[in-house]
Amino acid sequence: MSEDDGKITTLPVRFKSPLSSDRTLLLPFEVPQPGKCDHLFTQYIIDPAAAEVECGKCHEKLNPMWVLERLASEDRRIEDSRKRYREESQRLSDRLKTKCQHCGKMTRISRT
Repeated sequence: MSEDDGKITTLPVRFKSPLSSDRTLLLPFEVPQPGKCDHLFTQYIIDPAAAEVECGKCHEKLNPMWVLERLASEDRRIEDSRKRYREESQRLSDRLKTKCQHCGKMTRISRT
């Protein structure tokens, strides 16, 4: 389909300020490479004596600091979701009344 068909209308949208040519929207390791291991969501083989880390899937040697950063960010994400779950659970347990599905009136929640 080409623009000559007259079916496509170009909208007059402009960026407030054009993006710089050196800006990357994705970091290189975020773009999946076909046939390559991304070393994420895998087990790591750690050799504490040699201070080396190896991917459990493809057995490539990895930067220990990169692995530490990945594990720390994953741990932080899990802890944040656990905290949100606890807060929501507490909020729901503190409720005393709810709206009845049948009559639409507020009814007391029984805790038995």
